[in-house]
Amino acid sequence: MSRITIRILGTTAGVPTRERGHAAIHLSYDDGEEFCCLFDCGEGTQRQFMIAGLNLMKIDDVFITHWHGDHCLGLPGMVDTMGFEGRQRPLTVYAPEARRVRKSLAFSHSMGAVKVAPRNVPAKGSRVTALLEERRFRVVSIPVKHSTPAVAYAVIEKDKTGIDIKKAVRFGLPGQGGLYRRLKDSGEVFLGSRRIALEDVSVTRKGKRIVYSGDTEICDNLRKLARGADLLIQDCTYFDEPGPERHHEHASLPEIVEMAGKERVKRIILTHISRRHQDMGQLRDLIRGYPGFEVAEDFMTVVV
Repeated sequence: MSRITIRILGTTAGVPTRERGHAAIHLSYDDGEEFCCLFDCGEGTQRQFMIAGLNLMKIDDVFITHWHGDHCLGLPGMVDTMGFEGRQRPLTVYAPEARRVRKSLAFSHSMGAVKVAPRNVPAKGSRVTALLEERRFRVVSIPVKHSTPAVAYAVIEKDKTGIDIKKAVRFGLPGQGGLYRRLKDSGEVFLGSRRIALEDVSVTRKGKRIVYSGDTEICDNLRKLARGADLLIQDCTYFDEPGPERHHEHASLPEIVEMAGKERVKRIILTHISRRHQDMGQLRDLIRGYPGFEVAEDFMTVVV
């Protein structure tokens, strides 16, 4: 059984506060073989790792949503620490405007020799782009609407097919045994002259879908990626309705509520909280009555 664990390491918008650090989200996918990645890497991310008891060296890939400082300024320090600690394997960094990856790492003399492999992520258009294809899941991106080239990401677990033992027994198969391995491997088995196909006795469990909006207004592309998500980690810089004079390139609570309902999002965690909103009790009151909504806090753990 797979386990997807998310640690939200930073939840502020723009400027850190005593309670909230810059954007960073750690995701672990573990089904006996663990994969770890990081979405955004704001200033202070590596220290948040230490406080959370997470291991920097286990990160397989980094995904940057855009190049505003509160989402990326922790990358040089984190890579420097990895070098200091003797990391040998390459670190892949996915980002729009991927040329900025090397530029961000070039202003200081590194204490190690970590090989960083930038991978460009399209930030124009409306296509969903497959970035990473694993046996168990894939990571995809889509351009979103912000003041600088930006993307949202999704981790999409692949559907899993298992044997429904009760159904199999009704077809005459034993309750257990090596026959089931043959059935999974070949797609069929024979009982005498009778053929039993995998689809006759199988059940499919739909994979989980986890979406991270990065910084964006509500837009058609975000709606497309968030549709049917099990978890949406969503920019909610504004908890109030944006006024007509506001230069609005983030999302507000009323807009998110509308989108989540229309796109059938199961669980929504609101992050990228403006420092204007200091009272957590007040924020919780604002989402009371919206099932599935939560307000993120630094070091929040979510299991999907």
